[in-house]
Amino acid sequence: MRRIFTFSPARIASWASVLFVLLCSNALAYQADLNEARQALEQGEHLAAYDQLQRLELEHGGEPEFDYWLGVAALRAGSPSHALIALDRVILRQPSHAGARMERVAALLQLDQRAAAEREIERLQALSPPPEAQAAIARFQAVITQRRHVEDSPKHQGRFGIDIGYDTNPQRFPSEVAIDPLQPSLRSAIEALSEMGLVPDGDLSRLDEQVFSPDSSTYQRLEGSYQGTFPVDEQSRWLINAVGQAQRYTQESAQDYDLTLAQAQLGYQRDLPHQRVFTLRGSALQGWSGRSQDRLLTRWGSHAELSQPIGLDSELRWQLGAQHNRYSEARNDHDTGLLGIQLNSRHSAWRTRLVAQIEHEWANDDREGGDLTQLRLGGGIDYPIGDRQLLRADLNHRVRTYQDDGFARFNDFYAIQRRDRIWQARLTWLYQLSSDWLVEASADVERRRSSVDFFDNRRRQTQVGIRYLF
Repeated sequence: MRRIFTFSPARIASWASVLFVLLCSNALAYQADLNEARQALEQGEHLAAYDQLQRLELEHGGEPEFDYWLGVAALRAGSPSHALIALDRVILRQPSHAGARMERVAALLQLDQRAAAEREIERLQALSPPPEAQAAIARFQAVITQRRHVEDSPKHQGRFGIDIGYDTNPQRFPSEVAIDPLQPSLRSAIEALSEMGLVPDGDLSRLDEQVFSPDSSTYQRLEGSYQGTFPVDEQSRWLINAVGQAQRYTQESAQDYDLTLAQAQLGYQRDLPHQRVFTLRGSALQGWSGRSQDRLLTRWGSHAELSQPIGLDSELRWQLGAQHNRYSEARNDHDTGLLGIQLNSRHSAWRTRLVAQIEHEWANDDREGGDLTQLRLGGGIDYPIGDRQLLRADLNHRVRTYQDDGFARFNDFYAIQRRDRIWQARLTWLYQLSSDWLVEASADVERRRSSVDFFDNRRRQTQVGIRYLF
């Protein structure tokens, strides 16, 4: 026989009473937490209020009252991006919520999204706000006007720095020069030795160990730079940038790699609709090397970049560039084309960047290996420590592939297509002593593996320096 369950009215009333008590208890607990967070905000304990409301977001996110106070707490605690997310949920359900729109203006200004803040102010004014709100709107408009005035005025920034460091392999020039595989004078020397039959046992790898082994050395570096911005109108500006650098090694055996660089850039930047920015730059670089500082490299080129926002916290940059490289040794001459993309993102406690680039070098007919294609993938993190310190980490991987067989002298006299895989890692610590002085310490590691063993390479570099900003 099937048993039929029945409930008496008394039992139903009992269960309903229990359920009602539980719901009321949860509602009372939530209201108590919300009131406690509001009191913490009134007492200036913004982080405590923010932490308390964050713990309740999974359960109560989507409720306009909760989202409003979460947005207020996040904004006061220094998380404007999270504040915008919460305030947007309020406006989605209650488009005429003037308080949420007011806080949204403040969040947008903290994120330096001036155009979006101006649009939000227009929506606020359409709601016929009371005199107190009008006064707050006037203060926001004054901030926007001041920032526009600052942006419309010429800006100048200079920097002078002194570094001391240690380099385990001075033979590797910095990426700004990109001589590959060897300094022209050394490459001529090794080929001359080979032609004269002076290679030990016909093995170039032994010559590499005996003649071209890395000569570690300390070094000193002086550098200076200038950046200027000259507005044309509200949407466009001229950009001027100049950089000079002189690096000198202490060890006599490494002084053939002393290096001096001078670079100048002239750019034009214009703001486009939808918060996009287009930048076009032309640049010229001159390099000198060695004890007598003979001309090493002359480079000129152009670079175009289009940046656009992605959501509230990210920016995408499209890059296109071309360079003409003319070395003192003409067979190293080449022209370069570049196509790249970079994604910069802001997170609650750090910033990240991801980079992907492809380059092609059209080489002089005399360059061994012919044309070259390079793929670069990289990423980095900036992690602030308080108000004065910053940790910066970067990791890059490059694959360089020559199109033609060659390098027989370096590969037991057997021609081969050369491919290099290069890993580079850098860790930097920045400390702001004052508004004028900056301390910087860094460590670099580079490892290159090549299909031609002669060009396998390791390099470690450490340095510490001080910068004067003006």
